[in-house]
Amino acid sequence: MTVTTHPVTAADVVAREMLARLEDAWNRADGAAFGAAFTDDASFVNVRGELHVGAAAIGGGHAGIFATIYAGSTNRMELVEARYAGDAVVATSRHTLEVPAGPLAGTHRATSTSVLAPQDGEWRFVASHNTLVAER
Repeated sequence: MTVTTHPVTAADVVAREMLARLEDAWNRADGAAFGAAFTDDASFVNVRGELHVGAAAIGGGHAGIFATIYAGSTNRMELVEARYAGDAVVATSRHTLEVPAGPLAGTHRATSTSVLAPQDGEWRFVASHNTLVAER
């Protein structure tokens, strides 16, 4: 794979900080902290195509999977690109999920596209769509 490098932009900094926040929450299995990175009316489409709306629903849904199918898992999130679109940041990231046991044991890869915007003095996810990368 060819990786193109470019100077780090302000949009890159925002996106990396927010991805680090999600990654940390995931790796601590903290659904509330995961949800807190989203706006109260955020849209989150998971890898199964299910839509979750709002920080509370997103956090609650993640708390559920952290306790069941993704228990003990770790997720590494890597920024691919980020750019400003008006006052918002549009970011694409790659995620590598390691699940230690259970029906989903193994390594899973996903690509996400997210929109971030400032709210109450801090950046939050407004929308995120997560898609599994098919094995070839």
